[in-house]
Amino acid sequence: MSTGKRKTRDQIPASSRSRAEMLFVRVRTIPMLRWNLRGRLGILPLQLLRYNRGFARMSSPIPPKHGNRLYRYIRWNFGSVYRRIFTLAFIGNIITIVVLAARSALKGPQFTYQEAAIAVSANLLAGIIVRNEHFVNAIFLVFGSWPKPLPFFVRRLFAKVYSYGGIHSGCNVGGNHMTLTHPINLSVRDFVLLVSYSILLVLVLIIVCAHPNFRVRLHNSFENVHRFMGWSSVLLFWALNMLLAADAAALSSMSFGMSLVTSPSFWMLVVLTMLIIYPWTRLRLREVEAEVLSDHCVKLDFNYADTFYGQAVRITDAPLKETHAFAVIPVALPSVTLAPLLSRPPLSGQKGFSLLISNAGDWTSKIIRNPPTKIYTRGAPQYGVLRIAGLFNPCLVIATGSGIGPCLSLFVQKPDHPVRIIWSSKDPEKTYGKAVMDVLYRSDPNARIIDTTKEGKRPDLVREAMEIWRQGRGDVKAQRGLTLGEEKRWQQTHPCEAVVIISNQKVTQKVVYGLESRGVPAYGAIFDS
Repeated sequence: MSTGKRKTRDQIPASSRSRAEMLFVRVRTIPMLRWNLRGRLGILPLQLLRYNRGFARMSSPIPPKHGNRLYRYIRWNFGSVYRRIFTLAFIGNIITIVVLAARSALKGPQFTYQEAAIAVSANLLAGIIVRNEHFVNAIFLVFGSWPKPLPFFVRRLFAKVYSYGGIHSGCNVGGNHMTLTHPINLSVRDFVLLVSYSILLVLVLIIVCAHPNFRVRLHNSFENVHRFMGWSSVLLFWALNMLLAADAAALSSMSFGMSLVTSPSFWMLVVLTMLIIYPWTRLRLREVEAEVLSDHCVKLDFNYADTFYGQAVRITDAPLKETHAFAVIPVALPSVTLAPLLSRPPLSGQKGFSLLISNAGDWTSKIIRNPPTKIYTRGAPQYGVLRIAGLFNPCLVIATGSGIGPCLSLFVQKPDHPVRIIWSSKDPEKTYGKAVMDVLYRSDPNARIIDTTKEGKRPDLVREAMEIWRQGRGDVKAQRGLTLGEEKRWQQTHPCEAVVIISNQKVTQKVVYGLESRGVPAYGAIFDS
């Protein structure tokens, strides 16, 4: 019989140790008296995952990652869909440069300044088009609105639509390399070379400041450089086109105006300039009702438009200085009770939406301390990564902190869409209010809401996700004759088809990589989504 003293790992026979004990580091063995197969009392180990305080529920090992480290880096890090799109756009430009340079070297048609200007303008135009909110909304509606009967592998591929930013960065970097071809033709005037190298300098500055490390540490500086240097590059391109049109007119019988309008670069610049101006034509000072939920969070209610789950709006109190995008919650979220919300269908003729803003920096802190009565909005509501959650049934939704805001749009507008929920936050009910908690538990009665204050540390979201992912992956009974509510509960016991996470960049990358490398489809926002 046991003396009650804890045995060390080496003293417990290997046959008695579970695989979990051998895989986990923070595991504690508690002696338990049980009858063994020989009818004798003995000690059996019970492995429990240890949090900072006490012990939590029984843990189980998560499956190993696929392949070796190099394979995983190439497949899910360097070889992400975003980088593949970027690489295709960039390599396309490099191939074009090589072909044109080889043609000139072989005494074929010479690579002219006009051709280089057209190539650069085409790249910048493509990069601007994919950032237009109507284009983004269109591709999300096309690729993100398919029903479940569509084969899963197709929906899994379509869900990567939020990686469209690879076109933006790939074309702009490729366009920058196109400007390096200008010195090929040295027969132009010095003014043309001066403007060309000015454009090159501006584009290099934009690219350097767009590096993720710079964006994280100096976001406001990045935004100002991207905006004002971008506008400067467009003005320089207009000057370059005027100079090239004047040179072309001097070498032919055409007038300056005719030389200008017959240039493809001119019309591309017209469209590009209109796309840049367009969002600013929709700058409006809106009335807003603010409700401070805590010293960490404020809710802003608007009533000027209808919105849909997965969308975000840009707001600012200084339009030329900075803008911030926040996910919408369709139809204003009640503060105390959900009865008014649940008694009417979403979008029942009442316009309005809410934004949840939590303390994440100087600007958000200012808004929480001094809630506005009016604030600027710019552009149209634009879809984001959460839109793809509707492709999967059920979908595991993970959020940390204020990342629950975008998720609420799905839970409020599509309350019957089966989801599983993991939310990690500091004092969630105190910070965000009981109404938010009620929405979560209504959408998923078994929602895993983690109070990091009580837990004492941040949870391992990969492990948490894997535990829910594996639930319901045994034998599943047939779905027959169920009511709508029963059907949703039945679907929630089914294996989740995919995971969508809304969090900061570091956590998002870690969770998406940790799940994808274990064969679980996972999606999370990136800088250019």
